[in-house]
Amino acid sequence: MRWSPDQIMAFHAVATYGSFSKAAVSLSRSQSSISVQVAKLEESLGKRLFDRTTKRLRLTDAGQILLLYVSQIDSLMQQALQELDDLDHLERGRLVICTSDTTGCYYLPPLLQLYRQRHPGIDIVVRNATSPETIEAVRHHEVDLGIVTLPATPDDLVIMPLFSRHDVLISHPQHPLAPCTSITLQELASYPLILLDQQCASRRIIDEVCARAQVNLQISMELRSIEVIKRFVRIDAGLSIVPDMAVREDIEAGVLASVEVADFANRALYQMGMIYKKNRYLSRAAQSFLEELRAYIAVDNSEDWEVS
Repeated sequence: MRWSPDQIMAFHAVATYGSFSKAAVSLSRSQSSISVQVAKLEESLGKRLFDRTTKRLRLTDAGQILLLYVSQIDSLMQQALQELDDLDHLERGRLVICTSDTTGCYYLPPLLQLYRQRHPGIDIVVRNATSPETIEAVRHHEVDLGIVTLPATPDDLVIMPLFSRHDVLISHPQHPLAPCTSITLQELASYPLILLDQQCASRRIIDEVCARAQVNLQISMELRSIEVIKRFVRIDAGLSIVPDMAVREDIEAGVLASVEVADFANRALYQMGMIYKKNRYLSRAAQSFLEELRAYIAVDNSEDWEVS
């Protein structure tokens, strides 16, 4: 059984774009040429790879199996090209990091600034996503590195713990709860709260603690951005529970007040961590970033970057 590179390339493009015409455009080939290559591959395998009986092109069971392995081949080829390029360009490259808006806004800037100074030839792209979305992006080789809330990470990823996270209640400075030093979730049950939606790891943490405390919070709004949440809290539209590093400047400026949540003191320590795919070649850019990150953590004695 012989498969030509053109056949595999054509199949992968059609499976990726779900269309022969779009696959042809992506490969700068004619649609008829792509159709011929896929037909030859199906003939060689003796199996249909696409279901053409519906309006929408779909992979057959055989096509899904083949796509799994072809995608792995494509990923390995991309890694091979990256490794070969690294041989000649040790200080050039592209690094793609995926993380939440909070981490990207409050933790990454000083580190990225330091990294850019030492490696000016490396282009850095930061993508914004929730922890579950970041994990999937890393698993599918869409990004080089991810920063997520631990420990909910799959076994196929390498984990590098970074810093512990500490959540606090925030309110308008004139809210009745603002003068408090500590409060329980049970005491919060009668107040409207504005929280991140359930797709966010930060929300998962709050829900887990509430479940253990057997408390049902009164959630008036669910949003995807802590920055938007802070704006609602600043106009006294409700209370919220957020990572403390996201509100330090607001607390110092006097536009928000923070209160410790007693229930969080007894919970297991949640951490943020860097993740990357096991057994995947890491580009020189990714390797050097991890080295800088380890050094940054080692010399930084602040509570923000405490490593357990």
